Order: sequence, then C-alpha cells, then structure tokens
Amino acid sequence: FLSEAFRILQSASSAHPLPRRRAAERSPRAAHTCGAGTLRSPTRTESHMYMADEVLGYKMADGMSAAIKSFQLRGSSGDAMVIRIVHSSDELQIEESCKGLSSIEDLAEKIEDAIEPRYLLFIHKQSHTDGRVSYPIAFVVFMPPNVPASLKMMYTRLVPALVEKFRVAKQFSLSDPEDLTTEWLEEKLAGR
Repeated sequence: FLSEAFRILQSASSAHPLPRRRAAERSPRAAHTCGAGTLRSPTRTESHMYMADEVLGYKMADGMSAAIKSFQLRGSSGDAMVIRIVHSSDELQIEESCKGLSSIEDLAEKIEDAIEPRYLLFIHKQSHTDGRVSYPIAFVVFMPPNVPASLKMMYTRLVPALVEKFRVAKQFSLSDPEDLTTEWLEEKLAGR
C-alpha cells in the first residue's frame, strides 16, 4: 500500500512541477541589499542565539556565554566561576574565574566575606569505586543567612533556568562557606 501511494505521489509531482521562484520570493529571510552591504533577517536559530544571552530578563555580561561554554568544554579539575547579579543593570556577571584550584575549600575562601548570594560553578574530579574518573560541574547556590528576602527571591528564581543554561544535572544550596568541603561536595554529587 505504501509503495503504491509513494508511486502515485512521485508521478503527480513530476506531472505538475512547482514553478521556480527567485530567491527573494522563496524565503521571508531572503537577503536585502542596502548600500554596499547585504542585510538579512535573522533565521529562527539565530534569533534563539541572541535570546540565549538572557536568562529570565537578566542579560548576561558581554562574553559571559562564551566563557561559560569554554568552561564547560575545556575546563579541567579545579576550575571555578563565581557569578553574581548586578542589581542596577539586571545583569549576570562573572565576578571571578579561577583555574586549577587545589580543592573546593579554596573556592570557599573566595566567598567567605560575601554578604550577597553568589552562583558557583566548580569542576570536581570524582573517582568512582569501579575505577572510573569523571569531572562533573557542580552548581552551588550560595545564600548567606542574613540576606534580605528580595535578594533570596531574585537569586532563587533564576536557578531552574541556570541549571539548564549551565547544563548541569542538579544544583546544591549552601549557606555557610565553611560547609563547602570536598567531603560535602562528594556527598551531594553521590546523592546523599
């Protein structure tokens, strides 16, 4: 039955070919010439790329998307990023980027004086009981205890979108930098 239907469609399309149109008529995204250069409307994929530099109304600082992508693809054990929200401009910024920290405790030292929440990304070398080694990216939301409710809501609201943006499996919450230890992280990564 399907082969018969396919044969009928094939013969119908060869009997009545569609008229060929010029490129400008074929696509609503066709090129438009203006002066010496050529302008065109962005494709749907390109439009999404521009939107990717924004997370729930907060724009990402210049170069941040590229830095995060590089971190995900080329980062190694001990690499970390500290990310904050700049309230005055509704912008996400990389406050600090570190390469090759000896442990997550070194990252804890960097946030111990923070009075506002921070997002932390850390690449951790994880050795498994079967001999495998993996390098998961830990996404930690640091929320100091005496933070105003408005800041808590601002940072917490972005977490699900950032989990997707950072391509991490899950996120962990932290209120005291002293708790940020290798043992704590390994327990969290193991699901305990």
